[in-house]
Amino acid sequence: MKIGIILNGEIDDYKNIKKIMLDEKYNCIICSDGGANHAYEMDINPDYILGDLDSIDPDRIDYYKEAGVSFKKFPAKKDETDTELCIYLAKTLGADQVDFYGALGGRIDHTLANVKLLYYTKEEEIYSRILSTKEDVYLIEDSEMVLHGNKGDTISVVAAKGDAEGVTLLDLEYPLDRYYMKYSKPIGISNVMLKDTCRIKVEKGCLLVIRNK
Repeated sequence: MKIGIILNGEIDDYKNIKKIMLDEKYNCIICSDGGANHAYEMDINPDYILGDLDSIDPDRIDYYKEAGVSFKKFPAKKDETDTELCIYLAKTLGADQVDFYGALGGRIDHTLANVKLLYYTKEEEIYSRILSTKEDVYLIEDSEMVLHGNKGDTISVVAAKGDAEGVTLLDLEYPLDRYYMKYSKPIGISNVMLKDTCRIKVEKGCLLVIRNK
């Protein structure tokens, strides 16, 4: 099952994000509390809205209740973030892919926490991405990926969770061949796609891959 999750971070181009979401053809859409405000602006009816409901406009709560959207309310004081609760629900629904929207921008602590949840979903054997108007974020560990984009896109590859061994970058302006990428050095920042696809591989370790569009 393919699920889209709308969070309460920044979405600066509703028309663009709505088009992306429609093109992805999700089986289910979940909003994390204030993410429902974004859904409303995009004229999207989610399947679920959950959280402590302190960030969603009250009139939009009424609107979505009348539309038959399922609400799951949780106390404000809890161990899990609203985003984690969305992932738990997605897992219960049988998700094998989750895409996050509104995960970037705003408070830096929330942004960092959302990026880290890419690894959590991986541990749960759910493929996930962060998608936005300006950049997309992926995570790979002990594996490789073919990244689709456009010639000239800026690609940044950074070690996560420590040093990464055997990093290979192909079809990028600055290639690497089985490079030992230290966690403390940003050598992979601001590379450039030479074609509409590029290949990124790490033999041992974890990489964050950011495509700036």
